[in-house]
Amino acid sequence: MKYFYCCLFILTLLSNIAMAETGKLNVAVFIEPPYVDLVAKKLVGENIDIINLLTKSIGLEPAFIQCPFVRCLAMTKSGQADMLLGLSKSIDREKDLIFLNPPHFKQKKPLRFFTLKEKKQTIQHFSDLNSLLVGTLRGAAYFPLFDENQTIKKVELTSREQLVSMLLKGRIDTFLEREETVLPLLSTTEYQNKFTMADYQYNKTINSYIVLSRHSKARRYANELSQVLAKIVSDGTIKRIRMKNRERYQTDTNTK
Repeated sequence: MKYFYCCLFILTLLSNIAMAETGKLNVAVFIEPPYVDLVAKKLVGENIDIINLLTKSIGLEPAFIQCPFVRCLAMTKSGQADMLLGLSKSIDREKDLIFLNPPHFKQKKPLRFFTLKEKKQTIQHFSDLNSLLVGTLRGAAYFPLFDENQTIKKVELTSREQLVSMLLKGRIDTFLEREETVLPLLSTTEYQNKFTMADYQYNKTINSYIVLSRHSKARRYANELSQVLAKIVSDGTIKRIRMKNRERYQTDTNTK
């Protein structure tokens, strides 16, 4: 255990030195269209544009680290990465992460439970989940009633692609996600013919935050970045970034 913490300290120290010497901010990103996508070996999406804007405001360049969500979260918590976008706030996460204010996005689209049409699964109430095998994204937070439930049988997977694949193979009964993050993972025909969304859904607004690691020297930029973030939220810059990317995303989806 001592060896582990020693290695973690060294990695964090090297990361901080690298930021000072190279003028780069290590940003952990996970693929989640339309927020972040990989197109022609290039990271694109609204979160990428927001990161570029924020890092430029403090005179740094982003160095993107592509990783599964759970790995991105762990790297940012430890200080191996400086920044991460798209987190909901929790007391546990605040121990290692600084949440910039205001949230850069208010997620209003509902969380839905996806099932296979051929199985004709019925999920009308939360209690209906007790008899099902539910796929989840490892490390993700969904909503308190689900996250804190100890009786639902949950299968943790590392990517949304795995969630889709496991459902198609019948290895899980359902998984929960927002439709906009599932649509890019399937052809329109396959989605319409094989998938359906259950009646039960979670439709409360969830704030999505940009975070800095408390174990990175980047934490000194927290106040400055929060001020810049507040400005680009209030003046409509982020809204324009989102609209531009959603138009591109919608065009790409329609041509699949």
